[in-house]
Amino acid sequence: MVFLVFLSGQETERCNSPIFLSMQLSGIHHIALNVLDLDRAEKFYSEILGFDVVKRFSKGLRHIMLDTGNSYIALFEVPDLDVRSHMDQLSNRGFMHFAFKIKTSQFRSAVEKLKDNNINIGKGPVRRGNGDSVYFQDLDYNHLEIHCDDREDS
Repeated sequence: MVFLVFLSGQETERCNSPIFLSMQLSGIHHIALNVLDLDRAEKFYSEILGFDVVKRFSKGLRHIMLDTGNSYIALFEVPDLDVRSHMDQLSNRGFMHFAFKIKTSQFRSAVEKLKDNNINIGKGPVRRGNGDSVYFQDLDYNHLEIHCDDREDS
């Protein structure tokens, strides 16, 4: 199947610009999540998931940055934002979630830590491709996953 796309002169010029052709992104800096209560969310992400707070912002919209090892999670406090129905719609009918990587040797203890903290993991863990995953939500209904690949222990 062949698709033909017709571009106007201005669009062709923009597509051939050095910026469009040479953009070299180097990874994900951070993912931003909305939370109702920043202190409660910080406790969940640091004490249960083990991420360290690397920066706090109190001017403007109160938020923190968490170090995930190879990128950051920014938690923004928005106390009167009701997102539950939207998150359920995006995640239960779609696939909106954030997946964290873990060593195979640490996967079972992570699952137990979730259970010990009364985090609902449904019928998990589940087998996905060449690895195992466990799915759950944070306290603000953001859908999360912890995944380990069979072939990796790094």
